[in-house]
Amino acid sequence: MEKLRYADETDRCFGAAGMAVSLVIYDGEDLLTSISLDNASEADTVEMSPDFYFAGSPAVSAKASWHQMVKNYNIGVAMVIANLLCRYYVNRHTGLPEDIRATLRDIAAEEGRAACQLDDDEIDSIFEKNFSYLSRVFSHRGVQSVVYDFTSALASKRTLSRLDTLDLLSALQSL
Repeated sequence: MEKLRYADETDRCFGAAGMAVSLVIYDGEDLLTSISLDNASEADTVEMSPDFYFAGSPAVSAKASWHQMVKNYNIGVAMVIANLLCRYYVNRHTGLPEDIRATLRDIAAEEGRAACQLDDDEIDSIFEKNFSYLSRVFSHRGVQSVVYDFTSALASKRTLSRLDTLDLLSALQSL
């Protein structure tokens, strides 16, 4: 996992921006609580609501629970992919190395099996669909411009609320 580590705080800002963009374009912005560079752990940069960690409930049918878990899994996979694609495509102006793509696929597979009992074909489909779509998103100059503005605001303010994040990313709607 060393190769997935942030190179520096700027890289961390771009990773957070990628995750925030993915939440907005996948209609998961209601799951976001805040984004902060001051959290002790790099993994806690983006704080999610408890609904993101939904693992089923006796008050909800098994089918509805499973669909919610798959939806959250899809959003989680998109966030991880977006984190890396934004860091490479937008910050480093380079493609994602194949070994990192393979690592992302392995992470998605492990989580898909554990969280949703998905088989490899379902995991591959979700991963490839997200990777392809997000590659196009982060290659778009308009999205890149929004990301630069977002990372600048995050670096300056250090913490962004859910509403601050949505306000900064509202320009995505016009692209």
